[in-house]
Amino acid sequence: MTATVSDGPRSSASHGRWELDRLGHDSWRICDPARRQADADCLIAYVDRHPSGVLDVLWLRTPCPRTTRFRDFDRLFEALDLAVANASDRSRAPSPIRHRPPPRERPPL
Repeated sequence: MTATVSDGPRSSASHGRWELDRLGHDSWRICDPARRQADADCLIAYVDRHPSGVLDVLWLRTPCPRTTRFRDFDRLFEALDLAVANASDRSRAPSPIRHRPPPRERPPL
């Protein structure tokens, strides 16, 4: 990211296909600029920085990473990019759901 300082991006910045808008001293929101501002899917997450420096993320849409805490914005955006890439890859089988195995074929009566 080009607009970073030691305490995070100053105002709004972009990282690849994501836009980061500053809301307060230690809070930001991540938006998808490919979507209209009026579209609810435009808003991806809210980010808060704890006094320890850890970024705490509230994901608002899928696909999203399973992680909600990050050391810095670069790792956050890497995880978001990976989650989106994995969700768009339909060549792999879906994750199995343990409590609901696939139905077995029954022999005809």
